[in-house]
Amino acid sequence: MALRVVAMYLLKLVGVSKVVGGELILRDLDLEIPGSATVLVRGRSGVGKSTLARIAALLWKPDSGTVLFNGVDTCTLSEAERSKVRLRHIGYVDQEYVLMPELTVLENVELPLLLLGVEKKKRRELAKDALEALGLKGLEHRYPDELSGGQKQRVVIARALVKGPRLLVADEPFSNLDNEAAKNVLDYIKRLSRSIGLSALMTTVDLYGDYQVDYEYVLENGRLTAVKRLEPR
Repeated sequence: MALRVVAMYLLKLVGVSKVVGGELILRDLDLEIPGSATVLVRGRSGVGKSTLARIAALLWKPDSGTVLFNGVDTCTLSEAERSKVRLRHIGYVDQEYVLMPELTVLENVELPLLLLGVEKKKRRELAKDALEALGLKGLEHRYPDELSGGQKQRVVIARALVKGPRLLVADEPFSNLDNEAAKNVLDYIKRLSRSIGLSALMTTVDLYGDYQVDYEYVLENGRLTAVKRLEPR
């Protein structure tokens, strides 16, 4: 699961454009995410944040432009190769926070580790640690339909982070969380950034909240405008 970052930027989007439903959503968009960086993209509903997130997570290919992950042009990879990169190195949080209804909370969080062949005892240990870090201790044996919306959202975040990815792409990860829970989630992401070199790309419809991240952008008219930018660490 460990990835040695050899490029200046873990993720780099160059001239990315994407048409969705006949509409040009992203147009000639550029984005650079260094290793161990937290990045927030703000934008009103419908401006293309989810499209950007899916391209960054290698779920979608752009119609034009380049998506480099650790220096590799992922647009030239086969779908099987892209899937392998996602499984090993990228955690993804969809704003729909889809969970397997027939699995317990613990089993849902364990899924990426199961796919990676991690043995059961270690899977359980890592999944419990992730749940506890996100304030979900004691819910391990509940099922998704027994959880609140905010609890489901944190379970999905735990599942995305449990394997120790190098990149987290989280689409609206704070939308169903109160201020305390949102702060706890962001603090955990920043701890992982320091401890394992996690980079995180997060989106939000909140145009004014203070999220204390390294880089901040606004997405509008298909392009990003930097509103806060630090020198790469």
